Amino acid sequence: MVHAAARKQITHEQLGAIAAEEMGGYWRTRTLAPLLHVPPAGTWGFHGRPKLLVLDAWLGVELPAREEGAKHLVRSYLASFGPATKQDLLRFAGVRVGDLRPGIEQLKLRTFRDERGRELIDLPDAPLPNGDTVAPIRFLPKWDSSLLAYAPPERTRILPEKFRSTVIRKNGDVLPTVLVDGFVAATWNVDKRHGLEIEPLRRLTKAERAEIDDEGERLVEFVRS
Repeated sequence: MVHAAARKQITHEQLGAIAAEEMGGYWRTRTLAPLLHVPPAGTWGFHGRPKLLVLDAWLGVELPAREEGAKHLVRSYLASFGPATKQDLLRFAGVRVGDLRPGIEQLKLRTFRDERGRELIDLPDAPLPNGDTVAPIRFLPKWDSSLLAYAPPERTRILPEKFRSTVIRKNGDVLPTVLVDGFVAATWNVDKRHGLEIEPLRRLTKAERAEIDDEGERLVEFVRS
C-alpha cells in the first residue's frame, strides 16, 4: 500500500494516514518502508513540508531483495568496524535480528572470542593488526560513527567511560575527538581566528602533544582548502 502510494511524492501526513488505516503504526511504516526525502528536504536551510518517494522511483532501478540488502549491510559494517559482536551490529543498524539473519548466515565470516568469551564476527579477508601495532594520531569529525558503531558497553574500546558524558552529550551531540594510541584523549575545533584548538581530556605527554600538533597542521590545511 505504501509502496504504491509513494510512487508519486507524498507528505508525512499522507503516509501517516495510510499507516494508521492499513498498518496500525506510522513510525514503523516510516522506518521500514524504502522511502527517501526528496531534495532539498533534510538540509539545515530547508523550511517547509518534506515530500517522500519510494527509492526505486527515485533511483530508476529495481531494489534488491531483503536478503541481498542484509548481506550488503553486514559486509559494509564489518568492513568498517569489525571484529564486532552481533549485538554491536544490530545496535548500529537499528533493526531486528531477523532482518540481518540472511547476511550473518549466508556470508562466509571469520569468528573470534574476546576476553569475556563472546563471539566476534569479521570478514574473512579483513586485516587484523598485531596487538603491538602503534595506532597513529587521528582526528575524528563530529558524530563520527567509530564512537557509535558498538553497543554502549563496547564503546570503551575507543571511548573511555570517564570521557563518555563529555564527548556524547545528552542532546545527542558527539564532539569531534582526537585519538591517541587508538583511544579518545582530547576534543578539537578549528576556529577561523585562532586556528586549531585542542581540549585535552587527560594529561598529554610532550611527545603526544607534538604528534597531535603535527597531524593538526594537515587537518587545518584540509579544513581550509
